[in-house]
Amino acid sequence: ALAVVNSFTAPVSAANATERENEARRAVIPDAAEFKAVDAALPDGVVSAYEGVDAGGATLGYVFTVEGRGFDGTISVMCAISTDGAILRVSTLDVSSETKTLGKTANPEYTDQYTGQDASLAGVNAISGATITSTAYRGCVETAFAAFETIKEAGK
Repeated sequence: ALAVVNSFTAPVSAANATERENEARRAVIPDAAEFKAVDAALPDGVVSAYEGVDAGGATLGYVFTVEGRGFDGTISVMCAISTDGAILRVSTLDVSSETKTLGKTANPEYTDQYTGQDASLAGVNAISGATITSTAYRGCVETAFAAFETIKEAGK
């Protein structure tokens, strides 16, 4: 009986998951008309990579979903990088494994400092009392930059 129910609900669930993912990507590159999956060998930790394009097909940037090890579990970060190598926006997808204090990496006071940064991340400061999670978050963003460099070198 469950197999029958699943045969009806699985396509709907998959479509809903895809739409939620597209909404999350639109949140980090709002001007993109479409997101195309990037087919390339990417660094460990990169869950997905998409090229955000405008209505004319021009690349606006790339969106990477990256997972890393936080203080008490896995954290998930979405990072959008423009074609010139600057962060457009980062978004915290999941830090639910972290304690309330450590979950501050989900707050705009922390995430907004990444906007406009290049791969050096020179202006990014850790959260006092949440150094492990902050460092893991930064590591996710650094992994996104490594993936960005891989895509650039491959000419994608």
